[in-house]
Amino acid sequence: MRNQTALGSWDIREVEKAAKGLTMQAVTLSHRYISDGGLKMQFVREVDRFEQCLVNDFKSGKKDKETVFKELQKEKQSLIEQGDLIFKKGVGFIASVMQVTTGAGICYASAAALCFIGGPMMAHGANNLYENGKYFWDGDENATGPVRKGYQHAAESLGYSKSHGDIAYYGTDLALSAYGILAKTTTAKNAAEAYQIASKRNLNPIPWTRTQKAKQFKLFRYSAEDYLRGYQASSRLALGTELAGDGITAYSLYDEVNK
Repeated sequence: MRNQTALGSWDIREVEKAAKGLTMQAVTLSHRYISDGGLKMQFVREVDRFEQCLVNDFKSGKKDKETVFKELQKEKQSLIEQGDLIFKKGVGFIASVMQVTTGAGICYASAAALCFIGGPMMAHGANNLYENGKYFWDGDENATGPVRKGYQHAAESLGYSKSHGDIAYYGTDLALSAYGILAKTTTAKNAAEAYQIASKRNLNPIPWTRTQKAKQFKLFRYSAEDYLRGYQASSRLALGTELAGDGITAYSLYDEVNK
C-alpha cells in the first residue's frame, strides 16, 4: 500500500483540484435548483464529504489516481443529468397539484354540473402527480401511472400500440389543461391553496434516508424538498407553471407521434 509520502505532490494537487471541481459543480447546481439556503448548504456539504473521502482514499493508497478521477467524473455527470431532468419533473409536479385542485374547483363551483370535466382533470392531475413525484422519490423517470396505463390498455384492446394510448393521454391532458386555464379565474383554488394541499403531512414522502437509492440521488432529494418548502406562488407564477407544464406535455406528445 502506498502512503502520502510515496505520492508526488503534483499527483495530490491534481486529485484535490479535481475533487474541488466536483464541489464547485454542486455549488452551481444548488444555486440553479435549490432556493432554500439551508438545503443548499446541506447538499453542498454532502457532495464535499464525498469528494473528501475519495481524496483521503487516494492519499492512503486505497485507490489510485485514475480510479478517483473516474469516480469524481461519474458523480459529476450524475449530478448534471439530475439537474437536466429536475426542471421538467419539478414543473410537472407542481402543475399536477394545480391540475387536481383546478378540477376539484370546477366540480365545486358548478355544483357538480361540470364534474364530467373536473373529474377527468383530477384523475389526470393525480396520475401526473404520481409519475412526476415518483421521480423525486426513487429516481424513476419512466414511471407510468394507472390512468395512463388505462389509456394504453384501451389502445391495445382496439388493436393499436401502447404508444397510441400515450398519444391519446397527452392529447386529452392538454385539452383538459387548456380548459382549466380558461376556467381558473372563476372556479379554481389558487396556487397558494394548492401548495398547502401538497404540503399536508399525509402526502409527505418517507424520510429520504430510508428510500431506495437514497445516496445516489443527492440533488433529487434536496430539490424535491425545496419545491414543496419554497413554493409560495403568485397567480402569475402559477399560470406560468401551468403553461410550462403544458409545454412539457406538448413535447411528450410530439415525441410519441414521431416515434
